[in-house]
Amino acid sequence: MDTLSSPGKRLNLRTLLNIYLRSFFFQGSFSIKDRQNTGFAFCMEPVGRILWNDPADLKAFRLRHLEYYNGNPFMVPLVLGAVARMEERLLSGDGMKIDDISQFKKAVSQASGAVGDRFFWRTLRPFGLVLGLLAAIFYGLWGVFVFLALFNIPTMLLKWYWLTQGYKLGPKVVIELQNQYIARAAHTMENTGGIILSFLAVAFLSRQEYEISWISAGTIGIFILTITLLKRKISHSIVFPIAVCVAIIFGIIIDMFP
Repeated sequence: MDTLSSPGKRLNLRTLLNIYLRSFFFQGSFSIKDRQNTGFAFCMEPVGRILWNDPADLKAFRLRHLEYYNGNPFMVPLVLGAVARMEERLLSGDGMKIDDISQFKKAVSQASGAVGDRFFWRTLRPFGLVLGLLAAIFYGLWGVFVFLALFNIPTMLLKWYWLTQGYKLGPKVVIELQNQYIARAAHTMENTGGIILSFLAVAFLSRQEYEISWISAGTIGIFILTITLLKRKISHSIVFPIAVCVAIIFGIIIDMFP
């Protein structure tokens, strides 16, 4: 991977892997005053050890990354990668200043927090839970593993992708916060998850016994309805009432056929 730092002072794949693994312990320490500052400094420690050999410089490095930080824990690799690149530029004298790094962290932490909270907490986790419940109805305990896989596998892949993108783009990484693929995925999961949940709430609670064939057909029908509504860009306020009505109809059909 290319670098802007001086020879012998560059970050390699091993260092990025170290940062990546440390990011899973990002919230191991939390402060009411400075929020996630110790977690950020902990993740940046491999960078400091490689770039700054002088004890005074290393101490200054640690202190500036113990400043206030508050962002989404799953998107922090994006910021870590960008700050690592900026530290390289600071060392090489490539027009980077310490104040630039501090201001960047403050600005991007808020933006990444907003994007990450919507995608992970408000969208991906509820969506995984809904599909986990659906899987639990058919396969029992396996529904738990479906939920864990749907949430953790995309999270781990995205964390590594964002770390490498952050390191590649540096301060220009803000463009990644406007990634249209992430926005589309969130929109699709919100609609699909809401429709499946409404179907489950009505169809599966309408009676104690049910036929697998009806449930399978109903789920496929709801999925087709979701895709159709998404392509037509119909708002949530219309999508969800339609989904509820369709779910009620399926529930009535299930009750009519013993």
